[in-house]
Amino acid sequence: MASRKAKLLLGGGAALLVLIILGVAFGGAKDEDSAFSWDAISRGDIRETITASGEIRAKTQINIGTSVAGEIKAIHVKDGQNVKAGDLLVTIDQERLRQSMAQATAALDAVRQDAARLEGAMRRSVDSFPRYEALRQQGLMSDEDFRQQKLAKESAVLSYSSARANVAQSEANLRAMRDGLSKATLRAPITGRVTSLKAEKGETAIPGMSNLPGATLMIISDMSEMQAEIKVNESEVVRTKVGQTAQVTVESLPGKIFQGSVIEVATGTEKTGTDANLYKVKVLLQGQRADLDNLRPGMSARAVILTQEAKGVLRVPLQAVLEREGTLEEAQKQGLLAPSTRNVSMAYKDGKALEVVVQVGIANTQFFELKGGLAEGDKVLTGPLRKLKELKDKAAVKLRARSDSELAKAKDPKK
Repeated sequence: MASRKAKLLLGGGAALLVLIILGVAFGGAKDEDSAFSWDAISRGDIRETITASGEIRAKTQINIGTSVAGEIKAIHVKDGQNVKAGDLLVTIDQERLRQSMAQATAALDAVRQDAARLEGAMRRSVDSFPRYEALRQQGLMSDEDFRQQKLAKESAVLSYSSARANVAQSEANLRAMRDGLSKATLRAPITGRVTSLKAEKGETAIPGMSNLPGATLMIISDMSEMQAEIKVNESEVVRTKVGQTAQVTVESLPGKIFQGSVIEVATGTEKTGTDANLYKVKVLLQGQRADLDNLRPGMSARAVILTQEAKGVLRVPLQAVLEREGTLEEAQKQGLLAPSTRNVSMAYKDGKALEVVVQVGIANTQFFELKGGLAEGDKVLTGPLRKLKELKDKAAVKLRARSDSELAKAKDPKK
């Protein structure tokens, strides 16, 4: 609550400073020294937003790498070039792969011939074995000779089975060699644009993880759908949901606002510094095709996300809401181990300040939504902040002649 209010107060600090200056001008120096600024509980609309920074990215972005190592013989595209799915991108040296495939082909022929030879021996042994069984039954073959013929038959069967396994292994090896040879020619997996060309002709392409030098040869992005990838603080990401409306500005395109919607909220954090946790939020951008075509991956972006909106609700100024720490006795009554904080406002009635516990909801840079504690039209003290924090319940106070809202309206009649 404290950090959230601090951020909102920073956003409304400039407005408060203007009000103080106006108070001096209209109320006089004496009034400024002794009187409290104030405002009345009003009704209106509140939009709660989150602002965060990030960068522009294509919704679909593919790192092009290789699963075979070798020298890059040719690069067939340029950085920024549009490509279609299936277009030729990179050719890797294939000589070593062709030699390996020739060796695998020769090895396969050899094991197939060996398997054919062993198959013939196995069939002869199996076909002859019934005759040996008959001779043994007739007493024309000794038990020892019969055992030898049986072992020979079983050995022939095992040898043929082993030869078949060798054939299968050699066939798989050849298929792998053919697959490797086919992957030495890289083609575009999607239609898009080459948004980063990292490789050069003559370099060595390295299969492996994308963060290794030489592993990522280029990046192809589908520029038909663009998004802003922003990083939201942990205290605000809990209010971010898929489907929320957003507006995105791009530093390179001043004055242009892109409408969008949240399509993904990360559940994992990204550490920055020692204790700041940031969560990645993706906002899909909408707009005219000509405007979207001006975007480039990596451009700095700033997004404002509308998290909640309440219309025609009671509002209390941010400056009027203070935090008070409860007592240990109150905590024990509530079943808590330590005192909790509560939100209070100093209401004005009959020349005195009355401390009132208030319940607040969503907020913008000026107001909290008021859910309970005060009624429409009630006067609440808004400053000076130092004096307000030290003010005691039922203390006599003096108000400035005009409210904060009246002073703001005097400065800007359109409000």
